[in-house]
Amino acid sequence: MNNTAINNNSNFFTILNRHERGDNAIDCLTCGICLSRCSWYDGEGGPNPRKMVRMAQLGLDNLLAQSTMIWDCMICNHCTTACPMGIKMADIVRIARGLPQAEAILPESISQGIKTRLETGDVNGFTEDDFHETIEFLNEEIADENDDPGALIPSSIKGAKYLYLPNPRELGASLLHLKAMARLFHASGETWTMSPRHTDVTNWGYFAGDHEATKKMVLQIVEATEELEIETLVLSECGHGFFVLRNLIPELVGRNPRFNIKSIVEFTLEHVKAGKIKLDPDAHPYPIMYHDPCNLGRKSGIFDPPRELLSLVCKEIVELNPNRENGICCGGGGGLLQDSASTKKRMISGRAKADQMKNTGIKHIAAPCLSCHRQLGELAKYYKLDIKVDTVAALAEEALIE
Repeated sequence: MNNTAINNNSNFFTILNRHERGDNAIDCLTCGICLSRCSWYDGEGGPNPRKMVRMAQLGLDNLLAQSTMIWDCMICNHCTTACPMGIKMADIVRIARGLPQAEAILPESISQGIKTRLETGDVNGFTEDDFHETIEFLNEEIADENDDPGALIPSSIKGAKYLYLPNPRELGASLLHLKAMARLFHASGETWTMSPRHTDVTNWGYFAGDHEATKKMVLQIVEATEELEIETLVLSECGHGFFVLRNLIPELVGRNPRFNIKSIVEFTLEHVKAGKIKLDPDAHPYPIMYHDPCNLGRKSGIFDPPRELLSLVCKEIVELNPNRENGICCGGGGGLLQDSASTKKRMISGRAKADQMKNTGIKHIAAPCLSCHRQLGELAKYYKLDIKVDTVAALAEEALIE
């Protein structure tokens, strides 16, 4: 790069240096703190944070946009949490992914997922008919187990206090998780509903750095929620879905939504504290590790509610080291998990997390994110850790006192 001049005419350069102070790529000191903190980079490929910032600093759009580093990056911001200049790696990488030159290396599975979501409202193409058939099937099971009609999953109830927005996996491979969430809502005694227009909490447009796609996916949720006159939208255990909907709606659509937004963990804890949901403190008589999802924790500041809920149903919470703001990514963030060709790569990107889990000697771990849940489970199997992975809300449901 000795003969490379800063490209001041680059739109990419302009976007990354628009702040009056802090978080400007041009301010990078090339100190290397970001490189030293990356849990991916260890000589086996992966992103090089300092190199990516340097490319951005020089306005080298083409070079960065065509580098596989931008898709290896987990946009977890662990590398730049301690940046003395306040630079956020997730911003640099997402903007680079959104450049026209980057389209050629956009993973095919993510590209197709974005197209399907924009066309159908669901990344898996789950139709309204599919929704009704699935809910009918679950309600038949619930009716066989519970003679209370109020325990059934309601659909499209206008004016309900709560609307549950699931992860697509809950309407497919993880039906038992959806059934468990329904039990939590029923136990709260509150009016709630699901909707055939609300089947997907994810936003793969965010992964791709596609502003327009991200905005359209958010609007699909916002407009349908407001039409139902819902007071609070409750989100499934999804990291990036939570981050986008909790933090970016005003920026994306130009106004605040006419409803509140909570995670299912926050909803459950709130109703436990109000005495409406009752939990058995001895339900899980073993110590359990807690994993901080990057989008919930470091990027959204949700650290205490999941820990507090776990403490009410488990013997002991064992902290991973480091944790909270400095917690290590599961290794599947930033779209890596959604890339169908990434399995081998994710076992490398997640090795630091696997080592962290192994070093505790504990056999149980919980994470309030279904993507982290899947990645941690695959890591445990690959590295032969003999560790059971659960979500926080699912552990709370198992502790319900009817």
